[in-house]
Amino acid sequence: MLALMASYDYRDVDEITVVAWLEMVGDLPYADARQAVISHYRESRERMMPADVRDRVKAIRAARLQETPLSGRPPADPHEYAGWLGRERKRIADGPAAVQSIEGPR
Repeated sequence: MLALMASYDYRDVDEITVVAWLEMVGDLPYADARQAVISHYRESRERMMPADVRDRVKAIRAARLQETPLSGRPPADPHEYAGWLGRERKRIADGPAAVQSIEGPR
């Protein structure tokens, strides 16, 4: 992801930079973070920071939740409903592809 950013804004990327960015965005799904970087540089000349990546990934996931209906029938048991809803929201927000964080498999 940093290499992609460097191709747009000519930043220097060294091992310390990679470690620092992993601390800030390493938990995010790589595909979403990559899309966040691409969309940022399509719209802005400003250098991207970790908070920018997090904000854009949050927007990507929120858009998926807004656009995608829940699948299946919710459980009738109210105690099971919260768990089902949480799993459905995560599935939708993660998107259709298998998600891997920037740091690697979860």
